[in-house]
Amino acid sequence: MIEKKPIRKDRVAIAVIFLIAVILIPILLTHSGGKEAPPVQVISETPTTVVAPPATTPATEPETTEPTTPTEPSTTETPAATPTETPTSPIITYTVAAGDTLAKIGAKLGVSVDQLMADNRILSPQSLKPGQILHAVKDGILHLVKPGQTLTDISITYSVPVEKITAANDITDPSKIYAGEELIIPGASPALWKRVIKLSNGVESRFIWPALGKVTSGFGWRIHPVYKVRHFHNGIDIDLPEGTPVYAAAPGRVYFIGEEEGYGNEAILQHSDGYYTVYGHLSKFLVYKGQFVEAGQEIAESGNTGVSSGPHLHFEIRNGDFPVDPIRYLP
Repeated sequence: MIEKKPIRKDRVAIAVIFLIAVILIPILLTHSGGKEAPPVQVISETPTTVVAPPATTPATEPETTEPTTPTEPSTTETPAATPTETPTSPIITYTVAAGDTLAKIGAKLGVSVDQLMADNRILSPQSLKPGQILHAVKDGILHLVKPGQTLTDISITYSVPVEKITAANDITDPSKIYAGEELIIPGASPALWKRVIKLSNGVESRFIWPALGKVTSGFGWRIHPVYKVRHFHNGIDIDLPEGTPVYAAAPGRVYFIGEEEGYGNEAILQHSDGYYTVYGHLSKFLVYKGQFVEAGQEIAESGNTGVSSGPHLHFEIRNGDFPVDPIRYLP
């Protein structure tokens, strides 16, 4: 008779545990792998990128309207007549064309040749060039403001009240005018510029003649006409009858007015570049110290004061303190 061996319970328990492990381990592995889904939350950032596309649709709208705006200015700028007068300014602008003369231009603009030359400071009609820009006004003349010049100075030069000049140029503060700007001088004539043309002989020069007359004594060593001794003559003598107008040889400020030994009644003008002009033996002054005068403006009358052998004008040009030969600087 075969004897049956009893089943060991411990081995049964081990087998059951093994089976459970075989079943549960895959399940646990599958479940634990699903917990890596949170990185998908990065997709939640996509709404911030979605905000950009709506901005592209309105951006196309301005592009459709912009092409229409450039066409409008191009039509308004086409009518560019050669003589132009803006509604806000009575100053006429004209571009010189080939074959133009001052007479032709004056006829087109309705101004005289003398006025056209004064407005543009033209010394000779032959200096006109194609492409040159001219300005003109029908009432009065144009004045170019110099450094240091005031409305009072300009008013005296042209004998036009300050109030009329400010009104013609819409100036609210008469104390504020600027060098280089052009002012309308209403009612003024071109007489001053015509005189400049005459005293300059119609050519560009640093200085113009202070008066027209015969030069009786030049610059340099000479025998003094009164003392009869050899001495150095610092200027030139121009033979003029007493009371002849004496003019400023360049724009400048009156530096000295008064009596000087030897010179008699003397006027000295200070100019912008360090030069001075001296006018001696005068009989009468027509300006005051500190006044700014224009080239060609009458400043005095000739005479026979001081040490003089007869009525004449003694004229000097000084570079700083040093006298120079006036003939070298005059036209």
